[in-house]
This record gives sequence, structure tokens and C-alpha cells, in this order.
Amino acid sequence: MRLGCVGCLLVVLALVIFGVAAAGAVFFSVNIFDEPEVQIQPFTTADGYRAQQKLYEIVLRESERSGRADPITFTERELNAFLSRHLIDAAGLSFSPISVALLPDKTIEFRGRTALRNLMQGVPFAQLAPYLPRGRTDQPVWVRVRGQLRLERATVLRDRQFGRFEIDEFALGTQPIGAWILKFMLGQSGRHLFRFPVPKVVQDVAVDDGRLVIRTGAP
Repeated sequence: MRLGCVGCLLVVLALVIFGVAAAGAVFFSVNIFDEPEVQIQPFTTADGYRAQQKLYEIVLRESERSGRADPITFTERELNAFLSRHLIDAAGLSFSPISVALLPDKTIEFRGRTALRNLMQGVPFAQLAPYLPRGRTDQPVWVRVRGQLRLERATVLRDRQFGRFEIDEFALGTQPIGAWILKFMLGQSGRHLFRFPVPKVVQDVAVDDGRLVIRTGAP
């Protein structure tokens, strides 16, 4: 029993050490508030509406209320419009402006600007935030995340599957920062943001020439 308690204590200490190291890497990086060169692609309310309609088509196919089987394609503008609202609902993150780029090497790049405080949701960032100067935590910072989107089956409930965004690069301002630090910063919100349920009818998700292509099969 004592060994188990010691083991739990060691795990907690390890998490604290990693968390403090992550906080230090952010707060002592001198370039996190620099503005990188970013080309923002504009989007409209119509783009957001089209994205919602395409997502609804996936729901219809999952419930066998649609007989269509053609690939569903999202443009960068539609993804930008969708994420500008979805990130607030999913993780309480507000970005303005926001940009999603679908790159030729099957990589998705996200760029957005938000107050540093909005990113400080996990341990120990949330605990440190009240003791830091508000002028620093409220200052806007550019976020850049690159990675690839993959599908994975649940290990316990085989009839469920998830989308998982594997982060390869993370940067604040012009300062590259370890991708693992972003997970500490966002905490529980990040876990829901980067791994999310996907309908069983979805068979494949691919990035192809500036488009996100979703292929479906039988539910």
C-alpha cells in the first residue's frame, strides 16, 4: 500500500516538474509576442453555412437517411469559418484572426491570434496566471500549430472511432516551442480538442491540394 502511495507521489512530482519546465519555456521565451508574417484567407458566413451542411450530410449518412456516397470536400475557407466558432464551443478558445492551411505534404497548419491567458488552462499554467502581470497574460500572441489528422479505433469499444490531430510543431510568435508544452497549456480542453469522436460511417480523411476530403462507407 505504501509503495502504491509512493508511486502516485512520484507521478504527481513528475507532472509538476514537467509542468514547471513547460511554464518556464513559455514565460522566458523572448520571441513569443513577436508578430510573424501571416497571410490570412478571408471567409464569410456563407462559408460557415456550407461547412455545417457538409457536416450534416455526414450525420445523415451515419443514420442511413442519405444514399449519397461521394466524397465530402471542405475548402480552407469553410474550415476557417467553422473553426472560428467551433474552437470557442469546444475549448473556450477565441482566435481573431484565424487561418487554416491544407499543405501539399498532408499537413494541416493552424494559425491564430489570442490573448496568452486563453491558452493557460492546464496545470500549472492556470495556477500561475493570477500571480502574473495582467499586461503580459492579456497580451495577444500568435499561435502556430502543424500536424496531421488521423483516424483511430477505440481500444475498448470497437464500434467507436476518433479523429486524432498529431501535433508536429508548435510555436508562439516567432518562437518554436515543444509540441508537448501545448498539451500542458491547454490541459483537459486540449485533450478534447485534439481527440474527438468521429461517426463510424467515415472511412478516410485526407488532405489533398488545399482540400480536406472525407470518404464514407456503410454505417
